[in-house]
Amino acid sequence: MPTVPVRSCRLLALVVALGACDQVQTVGVEEPRAGDPILGQAAFQRTCASCHSSRDGIDLARFSFPDSTIVRRALQHVDSSTALDIVAHIRSLAVAPEPRGVRVFQPGGRVLSGDVEFAERLFGFDGFPGGMTTPRMRAIDLRHVAIALPFGAWSSEASNTDWMPEAPIADAILDYRDGWARGALDDYYAGPSDAHLITAVSRLRSAERSTDNPDAPCIASPNTLLRAGPCFETRRWIATLAAQHMLRSGVQGPLHPALHDAWWDVGQAVRIALLRDQSFENGVEIWTSWMWLGWSFEPGRHASVYLASGLQRLGLYRHATFHALKAMVERDAGLLDPYLDVRQAATYAPAHWTYEGVAFAYRHLLERIEGGDLPPANKSADARVALEAAQSAAAKRLTAGEAAALQTLLDQVLSRLP
Repeated sequence: MPTVPVRSCRLLALVVALGACDQVQTVGVEEPRAGDPILGQAAFQRTCASCHSSRDGIDLARFSFPDSTIVRRALQHVDSSTALDIVAHIRSLAVAPEPRGVRVFQPGGRVLSGDVEFAERLFGFDGFPGGMTTPRMRAIDLRHVAIALPFGAWSSEASNTDWMPEAPIADAILDYRDGWARGALDDYYAGPSDAHLITAVSRLRSAERSTDNPDAPCIASPNTLLRAGPCFETRRWIATLAAQHMLRSGVQGPLHPALHDAWWDVGQAVRIALLRDQSFENGVEIWTSWMWLGWSFEPGRHASVYLASGLQRLGLYRHATFHALKAMVERDAGLLDPYLDVRQAATYAPAHWTYEGVAFAYRHLLERIEGGDLPPANKSADARVALEAAQSAAAKRLTAGEAAALQTLLDQVLSRLP
């Protein structure tokens, strides 16, 4: 019998028992039938859509999943013939493919080698610029600032740092309050508008943490009610719902807070677990990368201590300092937060960043105060405590002259506080 020519990986996936998709020669192998995309669409909806928040498999097409991988995963749920139908369905979707391992939303499109390269690419040298101004800091676009935190690929079976959850979202989330979230999700799939997405994400986020929902996995207080693993998977599912909508629609931002907070929440779940001494594989990396993603879409939104402390654990002190100072200038008026940001910056700044970084922070606070922006009256004492703590932390890494110059700036700030 003559040798059959080398076939595509898609046609050989079942023959080679779903092994590596290399060039293979075989003898007398019957050509598998072509898949039916219509049957495949129905099969995907029936057996696969619960984990894929897009519900149509467009993520598999966009991120260039090979046929062999789609078949192998499908065979966990369906027979070989149906698996080929699912492949045909995925290949019928009109989408521009991206490289298989692309890191979704990675700032600047690349991962830097470390903390020093971050500083050099951001400022041109390893230091905080002495001439930094509030407008210049505000003008920095976080979506284009490359960092040393690797964001996750869409799906990686070898790691939990990816986007795809390991399980569908639980019925306990969807059925909370008589299907409150399920109904909103169905409305979104029926008409995938921005408004329907925001409603669905908001209700899902409420259902996964509500103390009125006895099966909610993300209740943070009391400590015993948080189930870190299920909470992480639930929040990844919600995160992918927002992400696939952005990818499908081409929206880049700004976003409704419910959407980027869904990304922040993934990191928060892991942060809380680690602080409670619960083990979590790749925990700090997950904590910081997801929080940075969520923060980058609204940098004045969250307290800087959450992300900065994680960056410090990774040795990314320059990232942590920049994060605190960027957050500070983006704060709304009338808040205590800018004063707490200064304390974070002074705590984590490398020695050769400390003087210029903290001096910039004090000058920024003077600008706020002189413009009539003061902390709440009942928080003025807290602002003073935070500033004194910042000065104490900074002084440990300064010369006597630098410490004195900073103290002069600090005195000007303190004299203007009520």
